[in-house]
Amino acid sequence: LADRGGDSRRAGFRAARRVGRGWVPPWHLPDSEEIRREAERALVKQTDAAASRLGGDRFDALEALVRVLAAVKRDPVKFPEGDALEHSLQVFARVAEECPWDEELLTAALVHDCGLAIDRQNAVPAALEALEGLVTERTAWFGEMLPAATALHAGTLGARARHRLEAHPDHEALLLLESADRRGHVRSGDAPTLEEAIDTLRSLDADGNSGASDDTAVQAP
Repeated sequence: LADRGGDSRRAGFRAARRVGRGWVPPWHLPDSEEIRREAERALVKQTDAAASRLGGDRFDALEALVRVLAAVKRDPVKFPEGDALEHSLQVFARVAEECPWDEELLTAALVHDCGLAIDRQNAVPAALEALEGLVTERTAWFGEMLPAATALHAGTLGARARHRLEAHPDHEALLLLESADRRGHVRSGDAPTLEEAIDTLRSLDADGNSGASDDTAVQAP
């Protein structure tokens, strides 16, 4: 491990000298975490650019943003499903079992972790910025409030925030999303492919099924 670290450090010096055309002080070199974040940002930008060149619709752009989650690997003990893409597809499947008609909620399930491929330390703001113009305000609200719903389940959400959340008309739908998020960590779990999930969203959008049914109660497991 020490040798690997030394090799990586020397490679960093060599790359910096090539770019700077001379000696570079060690304190000006990026650390491994900064390099990883920049690489992930570059991957997202390249994917977005490719989608734009193809002239696809917003669902093609969403597919491009979600697809890069396959490169986001996490602790296999806590996340046995493998990568963030597999997790997102499992969450989509769990929400679809309860609300197969709600395109906005299903979209939130699919894209809720897309910020992890951009900035893991600020994943929610990064996701909201990347999704601007691609999703509805309701879908964005689900993504923004999912951490609060997670805190509510854990019993760590403050009283005022809890009351505001419980008063929101989409409170039950948000709890369903949070429950699906918790249950989306199964090794080789049942889930559609990304293409199948996008086809489902595109079909619902064409049929005009954007929001939750007025006469159907949503209950989180």
